[in-house]
Amino acid sequence: MTMRKFFLTVAICAIAAASANAQVIKGAEAQTLRGPYETNRLFDNIFIGAAGGVNLYQGENDHEIDFAKRLAPAVQGYIGKWITPSVGIRLGYYGIQAKGYYADKTLSRFNAYTEDYHTFAGKQKMNHNYVRGDLMWNISNAIGGYRADRFWDIAPYLGAGAMWNGTTKKVDGSHHHDTEFAVTAGIYNMFRISKALDITLDVNQSVVNQRYDGDSRHNRREFIASASLGLAYQFKNREFSRAHAPVDVTPYNNKIKDLNKLLEDANALNKKLQSDLDAEKAKDKGGKTVYVPGETKTVPSPFAVYFPLGKSTLTDAQKNSIKYFVETAMKTNSDRTFEIVGAADSATGSAKTNERLGQARLDAVLNIIKACGGNYKISDKNLGGTDEFSKTDKTLNRVVVIK
Repeated sequence: MTMRKFFLTVAICAIAAASANAQVIKGAEAQTLRGPYETNRLFDNIFIGAAGGVNLYQGENDHEIDFAKRLAPAVQGYIGKWITPSVGIRLGYYGIQAKGYYADKTLSRFNAYTEDYHTFAGKQKMNHNYVRGDLMWNISNAIGGYRADRFWDIAPYLGAGAMWNGTTKKVDGSHHHDTEFAVTAGIYNMFRISKALDITLDVNQSVVNQRYDGDSRHNRREFIASASLGLAYQFKNREFSRAHAPVDVTPYNNKIKDLNKLLEDANALNKKLQSDLDAEKAKDKGGKTVYVPGETKTVPSPFAVYFPLGKSTLTDAQKNSIKYFVETAMKTNSDRTFEIVGAADSATGSAKTNERLGQARLDAVLNIIKACGGNYKISDKNLGGTDEFSKTDKTLNRVVVIK
């Protein structure tokens, strides 16, 4: 097979894949995601695979033996990662055996005993080894949009690596047992049988220096075709999410800053009033501050702490506000159960990100309460992404509420 024929085959398969994908997607557009996509973590979207098949070596004289006798067993094992739904990389081993035929009808040597000439010829059986890296392009996702449940994905790829013949061959007085550089073009087909497992069909064509089979007097390069059928396992996290458009949060941050300033002023006033009240109580009780059992207490509830977009850290002002709430409300109402709720804005970020952000904000407030000392009755809850506190002003959902 020439490289021209091979790339023609790739093009035909690509057109067929796009047509098949269009049929699968029709009627299920809601499940199809188009980029840009969120960037997953380093060890997300990792896959490993193994397969077995046949190699077909294409040297200078291989056409002189039957096609079936030129087929040799092939195995492959690899590990890879999908960087995006359309672009992936992998590294693997491909090899076992290759078969060919050596014949030089132009080079003859005179035998002094039989007084005739003979031609060098014979079958070749090579221990074929190939380690290479591939750059893969999933045209199913690139053309049809990303779908986690698509049955057939097709990914053409280009690869390069080191190929070596494990069998020492002596041809015309020279040994050939060296490593050669090789390049490969192929098509990687994935047929989904579960969320984690694919049946794979891999066909490719490699190009290597003519020295590889030990015969270096004719063509400048030789070819090896391969076809393998196997399985590939996808590790978690297996899916991609669509990225949300960036939002200018400056107005919301300014509003939060103003609200925090108002809260600080209110807390300062509240603290002064409480101090005045304690002084009056001390004066009424002979100069000592006494809390009368059963006395009605005013509890500032609910109490809210707001956060900027994507943040879970507390400012010094927020920490002081929480400490003041503990001193004035929780310590004087130790028989009461306080519910503490953490939340994030459902309008931005993925569900996974909002779940993590809501818990981080909740933990930040709980840590300040614990640092104040005391044994309080607390019920905590993480809402994750929500619009429970406001359906119009999304900034009010980036909050921890104590009630």
